[in-house]
Amino acid sequence: MHAHIIRALIAKEWQRHVANRGGIALGVLLVAAAVLLSVSTPRGAAKGGGGAAGLVGGVNHCLVQYDTHTVFVTHLMENVPPELKQQIHFQPLSRAQTVNGVIVYPVGTGGLQVRELRDGVSPNYTVHVSVWHPEGNPTALAPYEAWLWKEFRRWNVRRAQLRGVPGPPEPAFDAENQWLLTEAHKRFQDQVAEAAANNAASGVFEATAAAAGAPVAAATTGVKLAVPDLDVKREGLGGEVLTFHAAIVTGLVVFALYFTCVYLLPTLNCEERERGVLLAQALSPASPLEIVTAKALFYPTAGIGLAATIAAIYQPAILAQPFFWLSLASVAAGFLGIGMTISTLARTQRAAFLGGMCYLMAVSMLLTICSLNNIPILPYFTVEYFGPRILHAAISSAVNNTELTKTNWWNLLGAALLGVAWLTVAVRLFRRRGWQ
Repeated sequence: MHAHIIRALIAKEWQRHVANRGGIALGVLLVAAAVLLSVSTPRGAAKGGGGAAGLVGGVNHCLVQYDTHTVFVTHLMENVPPELKQQIHFQPLSRAQTVNGVIVYPVGTGGLQVRELRDGVSPNYTVHVSVWHPEGNPTALAPYEAWLWKEFRRWNVRRAQLRGVPGPPEPAFDAENQWLLTEAHKRFQDQVAEAAANNAASGVFEATAAAAGAPVAAATTGVKLAVPDLDVKREGLGGEVLTFHAAIVTGLVVFALYFTCVYLLPTLNCEERERGVLLAQALSPASPLEIVTAKALFYPTAGIGLAATIAAIYQPAILAQPFFWLSLASVAAGFLGIGMTISTLARTQRAAFLGGMCYLMAVSMLLTICSLNNIPILPYFTVEYFGPRILHAAISSAVNNTELTKTNWWNLLGAALLGVAWLTVAVRLFRRRGWQ
């Protein structure tokens, strides 16, 4: 490769974009949108408030985390209702994702932490349940809580029946009333203890006393209770489900990269083909590798510059974050490969434009379907899956002054590998038919 040839090709690309004032106007509008967002957002607004939960529809998945794989956990795994199978996932607490020792959850995910402990105060062991919901939305996990309480009671009834103790009638649990749950469980404990003490095989309980609200005490029987104590604690997640303003900036940054690499590159490249400019370059001393190199240097650089400008207007400190620059480079590489592939397959400028739009719609539909139906693996083959995640993590980290997680770095690696793969495909296609 010759440096002077590459410089001439880059200068040619720059002159074409100077003449294409529509592209410049759209870039100016993106910068103006970032300025308006920065001016209209108080500096502390990105850190507070819980209204962002509605942006992604609240909690779409629930992690059931446990300290020990007990019989109760096995019972829960075997009794997940069909309508919740795609939303409920089980994970040992030892494998939970943490930041500075604090358990964190992915976007749109809540948690039910189950611990079975003995505190030495009660004759029973205690099942501690911690409900981690989005801040300001304590009922977000209501469907998952209703399932947990139902299966918790069924499991205890089964344990009592194995000991020859008939189960009491099932009360009407109300997931929105903490006192009702506690009272019903206490009454359930007393009923089982009395049945065990009296060896009541008939299954008749003091329904009249229960209906009147009187406790069915068994403290004087001396019989060890068959049902463990229950301790429920509700906590709001430390962070929002999605930081609203950071999400908007992430969208602007991703669009800036997409606009330069997947829209401008194919349309202008196909215009060069229609006018014979691309064929003239192929007949010149410039080699196919030099032509690709010039485009690979110009378009990602322009996109990264525009994206960095947008992000810096919102949060200048992000420019000092290496993860942000690595994220921009990875996403830009992937979009460059996609844009080059579209430009080599499309014959006309109109076909290139429609190809870019069809690609965007197809990937958006794919990611939406996979997210709603919890389809694994398939989204990992798209740049659009990793790109917004790593860019949002970088922007949120700079705004909130928080540390990045291992998941963020793994997402960065995935975006980089996809970028290399798309560039490899694009170079091969361009060398075969890019100038025809």
